[in-house]
Amino acid sequence: MTERRSNLILTGLLGIMIVALVAATIWLGRDEYQQLAREHGETIGDDKPAGEKHEPGRIELPEADRIASGIETAPLLAADADAFAEVHGTVVDVAPLIEARARHATLSAEIRALRATANASKAEAERATALFRDDRNVSERVMEQAIAESRMAHERLAAAEMQLRGQLDALRATWGGTLADMAVNPGSAGFAPLVDGRELLVHVTLPYDVEASAAGRPLTIAPVGSNGRINARLVSTAPATAGGTVGAAYYYRATAAGLRVGTRVTGNLASGQGKSAGVVVPEKAIVWFSGRSWVYVRDAKNREVFERVAASTDRLVPGGWFVAKGLEPGQEVVVTGAQLLLSEELEFQIRNENED
Repeated sequence: MTERRSNLILTGLLGIMIVALVAATIWLGRDEYQQLAREHGETIGDDKPAGEKHEPGRIELPEADRIASGIETAPLLAADADAFAEVHGTVVDVAPLIEARARHATLSAEIRALRATANASKAEAERATALFRDDRNVSERVMEQAIAESRMAHERLAAAEMQLRGQLDALRATWGGTLADMAVNPGSAGFAPLVDGRELLVHVTLPYDVEASAAGRPLTIAPVGSNGRINARLVSTAPATAGGTVGAAYYYRATAAGLRVGTRVTGNLASGQGKSAGVVVPEKAIVWFSGRSWVYVRDAKNREVFERVAASTDRLVPGGWFVAKGLEPGQEVVVTGAQLLLSEELEFQIRNENED
């Protein structure tokens, strides 16, 4: 047992020594690796210490290195656009509507059968009554039985019709009259795209300061964190807002591309409150970092300094993204090589951490 224990201890020590040797090799070779990366074009310029090269969100790039790296800039152009309101919503599941549609169709078929039975029983009761009154050609018991069966048939019909009205009232209270009517109407062409998945239903809450008439104006939406844009069309008002939200609620429909049930979306709705002044940022100037969109702005005084500035990608317009705050007309932004600058900035942050 002692010999086995000694072997285990010896094996463990050898393992620790191997791990330590690998770690030391990586640490001692880090500079060679960075030099190799630069030789393959993954960095820009010389091996200047990070503290001298940049500070977080800013990077210094000599003009010769900028030209050699193919980094190009362009001035931002002034623009204005219709003022818009930011809205929030969720893609909702229409399965309950489809199930309600099936229940409504089933009960409607039952009602048609009950109505036919009630009409037939009524005619039979009238015939039996006429025969009884015509010199008692049928017995009084036969007449009374026919009348009773007619009464029960009509009561069953009335109960089914009340049940159908209750279903429809509940559907309207939950989804609103427009969607409820679309769901139960067999000939509704507008409901078919929601059933087969070509379109999805989006429950959107508008801020209280947005007029109700604005709900019908153009709305573009995108999944939270995405820079894509999808046009949405108004369907109807919604009876209730989503949990935790404040404002007026509406249903919109949008193509299913990029959307799934349960997806949270944000959007921009033209508010009809005049114009907003801003700039147009070219799409290729945008870089993504930490879940946000940024541009690199060239310093007006020190032309070798580039600063990373947040730029909204909420509103796509011809030529790029409309940005109302944070950027000014005439500022130069990197339109070619922005991703290269971001990589360089992040590499120097990592190098600085290692040297610390």
